[in-house]
Order: sequence, then C-alpha cells, then structure tokens
Amino acid sequence: MSEAPPEFVAQYAPALARLCKRAGGARWNLGDESLRDAAYRGARAAGVLDGASVDSFIDAIHAEDLSLAIACQAGGSAPWEHFITSFRPQLYAAARAIAGDEARGRELADSLWAEMYGMEVRDGRRRSILSYFHGRSSILTWMRAVLAQRHVDYIRAQSRIAPLDDHLEQPTGTSDDHDEESGERARYVAMLGKALDAALKALEPRDRMRMAYYYRHTLSLKEIGRVMNEHESTVSRRLARTRDYLKREIERTLHDGYRLSQDQIRLCYDWAAGDLQIDLSRALPDVK
Repeated sequence: MSEAPPEFVAQYAPALARLCKRAGGARWNLGDESLRDAAYRGARAAGVLDGASVDSFIDAIHAEDLSLAIACQAGGSAPWEHFITSFRPQLYAAARAIAGDEARGRELADSLWAEMYGMEVRDGRRRSILSYFHGRSSILTWMRAVLAQRHVDYIRAQSRIAPLDDHLEQPTGTSDDHDEESGERARYVAMLGKALDAALKALEPRDRMRMAYYYRHTLSLKEIGRVMNEHESTVSRRLARTRDYLKREIERTLHDGYRLSQDQIRLCYDWAAGDLQIDLSRALPDVK
C-alpha cells in the first residue's frame, strides 16, 4: 500500500513524474510508487508539505542516488554490488580523513557499511539506515555526514562526554520529521546559514556580483569576464580569492561567535550540504 496520500500524488504529479524519469528506477526493477513514497517521506521530514516549495524540493532530489538507496534496502544483489563498487573507495577515504587514522578510519567505514546493509532483522525485514536517506544531498555527502557524526560520538564517548542528542536522519525514538526539524542538525544548519549570510553581506559589491553571476546565473568564466570587463583568468582568480575569504569569515564566526570546535564546524558543513536552507545561489543577489 502506498505511503503517499492520493492528494499528494495528484497535486505534485508533474514533479513526481520528473523525479521518476530522472531516477532510472527500471535499472533496479524499482517501481514509480517507491519513488513517490520516498519523495513524500522526504518532503514530510523537511517540513515542506504545506508550502509552495514542494515542487522545488522534489526537483532538487538526487534521484539516481535515492533510487539506488531504495533498491539496496530491498536487498537486491545488483544494486548492492553497484553501490559498493561506486562508493567504497570514497567512503574509506572520507573515513580516514575524518578519523585522521588509517585503522580507526577503516573501523568507522566498516561499521557504516554494516548499518547501511542492516544487520538487525525485524518483522522479516532488515533495518537499514538508508531508510533515512531522502536524497536531499548526494548519497556520498550523506555518508560523509553520518561518518562525521559517528566519529564525534566516538570521541565524546572516549572522553566521557555525553553524546549528541540527535543523529543525522537516524531513528532516536522520535518521529523522522521531528528529527529533521530539531536537535543538533537544525541548530548547526541555522548557525552556518547566519554565518554565510553575514560573510556574503560583507563582500565588496563587485565580488558579490561576480559570485552571483557564477553561482546563481551559472555564467561561464568567459561570460563573466565579458560582462565585468575582466580577463577570464582574472575572474577565476578573484572567485577563488572570494571563496577563500568566505570560508575564513564563516569559520571565524562559527568559532568566535558561536564557540564551536573544529569538529563541530566540520559537522556544520556536513549537515548543511544539500540542505534547502543553505543554498549559495539563493543567498546571492539576482544580478540583471
């Protein structure tokens, strides 16, 4: 039986049809109903069901990654083989970078593989944390965020400090939509959003305009150079300089203003990746 209410399917039929087309679910023998249900769960978790942003939420879903995650949850061997082949090297590399240690990184990555595969069986079904992946970011970004959370939990446990109250898109005894809207993730995303907004407002007008042309209007370096009377290499160099400045200002605000540690700042970036609230193109001016 479908989870998505008929009125949801009817009201957002065009966006859902685009999602199903992008997802390529036929490759994994995945029906459109599974994708529509996943889109409904994701919109509900993001708290956008009653707003005008449902269409844009659905269109922003990483459809192929969501399709693969659903197929893996179903236990098919082909999607799992593809998943492991495609993501194992990046996952181990990310785990090593987060842990700062080869052995601990491998242990961290292996534990996540087990959680994604689902070692616990309940009511005849494996319980996989992939059920909490809604496609709001790429699956690799999501896995990195889970790794970061697991590592912080590990450090705090080793230091006899209480672990974080909420975990990224993971069951904690409360409803999934409550998890998405409360706790550490919401707080960190909000802090990063405020720091980003402040850093953007502090930019020189031409730097902000250059960023807007590149990130909001997706102009090429050559096109930006033509509009702003700059050489293509100059545009590239100044964009890089502005990005570095933004990163420094954001991290300075998070560290000095919000008193966050480096681990917590890294969590801000991981948790905000792909979040609709943190979108550089939306924060920049609409340059005509």
